[in-house]
Amino acid sequence: MFAIRSRPTVQVGLKIAIGQGLVSLVYQPIQDVVSGRVEAVEALMRLKMLDGTLVPPSLFIPVAERTGAILELGRWAIRTVCAELLADDHVPLVSVNVSPIQLKTPGFAASVATILGETGVTGNRLAFEITEGLEMEMHSDILRCISDLKLLGIKIWLDDFGTGFAGLSWLRLIDFDTVKIDRSFLHDCGTPKGMAMLQDIIALVRNRGHKILVEGVETDEQIALMREFGIDKIQGFRVGRPVPAANFQAKRGVHKRPYLKSA
Repeated sequence: MFAIRSRPTVQVGLKIAIGQGLVSLVYQPIQDVVSGRVEAVEALMRLKMLDGTLVPPSLFIPVAERTGAILELGRWAIRTVCAELLADDHVPLVSVNVSPIQLKTPGFAASVATILGETGVTGNRLAFEITEGLEMEMHSDILRCISDLKLLGIKIWLDDFGTGFAGLSWLRLIDFDTVKIDRSFLHDCGTPKGMAMLQDIIALVRNRGHKILVEGVETDEQIALMREFGIDKIQGFRVGRPVPAANFQAKRGVHKRPYLKSA
């Protein structure tokens, strides 16, 4: 109910926010299971209204996509990531969520190339996360764009795998660098059925030759399970919560807050 009533307000506030710098990024660490080091971070967008109210991404991102504001937001996010974390060696890799609207927009890959050239950042330090919920009819446009992005060295990750119907088709069509398994499967693995489902999904992704990242890791028991299953990377509150760029030490790729170390 709140979301429905808030959409017009958010739409107006979004236009103002872009112009007045009320949109910001926070970064959540992604940890290598074997080494225990933060090998990447995910950039997450935050929106603050003029009255100080924080608007959840689940509300303002759909509004931005519907109004076309996602294109400007997306360019801003990529440029900010390059300036805040990648202009120096703060972290090896930053992942950025990319909307299907961006991927199917002519010239998107070229605009990314321009940002990389202007900031001096190499594409291999960026990963773009796309959701498996992308509409099937968008395949040709999106596949061309993904091919162009890969030529820039940008890694392509599949986000929220297992939550939609297009995942298997995307695994067949695209050579993903990493597949992120949705947090719901980890949280459901407390039952035999849930555990079997998680194992099946892991086996499916591994058989395709993709690296695996599991989201939503919140306990030491879950960490132990991920090690047992041979997962490559993990993300969640047990590893670290989203924080501003200043929380990452320059030139060391180390998260200032304590994070899980390998046992």
